[in-house]
Amino acid sequence: MNLRESLRISWRSITSHKLRSTLTTLGVIIGIAAVITFVVLGSGFSESIVGDIEADQEPVMIVQTQSEPENGFGILTVQTPIYTESDIEALEGIDGVESVAPQGPLDVIQTGTDDEQVTGVVDVQATTADAFEFSTFVDGEAFDGAAANEAVINQQASQAFEENVSAGDELTLTFEDGETTTVTVTGVTESELGGQTPPQLYLPAEEHYTTTIETPDGETERAYPSLQVGAESLEQLDPTQEAVTDYLRDDSHAAELKQDDEDVAVQTIEDTIDQFMDLVNQLTGFVAAVAAIALVVGSIGIANIMIVSVTERTREIGVMKSVGATRRDIMQLFLVEAVVLGLIGAVFGIALGLGVGYLGVQLVDWPMVYPVDWIAIAAAVGIGVGVVSGLYPAWRAARVDPIEALRRE
Repeated sequence: MNLRESLRISWRSITSHKLRSTLTTLGVIIGIAAVITFVVLGSGFSESIVGDIEADQEPVMIVQTQSEPENGFGILTVQTPIYTESDIEALEGIDGVESVAPQGPLDVIQTGTDDEQVTGVVDVQATTADAFEFSTFVDGEAFDGAAANEAVINQQASQAFEENVSAGDELTLTFEDGETTTVTVTGVTESELGGQTPPQLYLPAEEHYTTTIETPDGETERAYPSLQVGAESLEQLDPTQEAVTDYLRDDSHAAELKQDDEDVAVQTIEDTIDQFMDLVNQLTGFVAAVAAIALVVGSIGIANIMIVSVTERTREIGVMKSVGATRRDIMQLFLVEAVVLGLIGAVFGIALGLGVGYLGVQLVDWPMVYPVDWIAIAAAVGIGVGVVSGLYPAWRAARVDPIEALRRE
């Protein structure tokens, strides 16, 4: 029996039981649709952020302390202040380094205008004017650090109030100990990371940051949990990153102050993108593993219905064998039917996944990215599910005794 004839007979069997065939493929459809939907959403989210970052790449490095969480999923950023003023001064002397801006959190619990107070929304950080060397201002300019009552905010913080805050406006900050201070906004920076960053406000570190530690040399110095290091140019970024990394990991106070399970990470924008994409890929893999459960259910459904089909068509198998059909022909017939069911599930699952994914990215205004690789994988999975679930029923059909089969009514 040739393949074309097997396809014709298989299709006739499938279409003669439309409802049963639809319910059989439902598990495969749901599993593949779930994977495609989440891949489309993840790709759209990634593209919306990565595209904006790559378009505005600057020679900037972020220094942070990182550790691996116990579950091994992603990277944990540690907020322990270990980068001392001595480290900052040493970094500023490295060839290729243009600026070093420390950054440390402040315990501001409430931020307000004359008409409105918001609690726990705006993240307040202490830094220096060097932090804005590569920033784009949509309004005003950076503070010079000479006055304590100046601040810079990002667009998200500007829009956190009913009336947008702009350069020249005053904000009242309430600290955890109940103390309040009023600052004047000198500038508003452009949104970063595709607008996904939280509302942030920056104050001059010299006037507001007081966290100190005892250094390995026995001195008491201010220390920060992170630094922003600017290179002189994009061409010098890689060698400068290497030199900064070598110093921080081998000769700095931070190298002695960090815990044994922690690592000093000096990351450029490209490194951040790679780390972000790794996280997205891990999430995608997790979703795929969950969706695989639906595929297992789908394969069991196909196997079950194929066994039922073998039982129902026992007499037909006997007739085919009596007119010369071989075991191989019978196996081929039922395998083809199982593969067709799996492939139908894959096609409809891909279509459903792309449709739901498209609606999702349109809703949140992300770009539509077609996951060609995952579509190919989904089609292969559909065929694979058909083959695996059809093997036993096909083998069982091939072993039917034609004489016993012809006796059946």
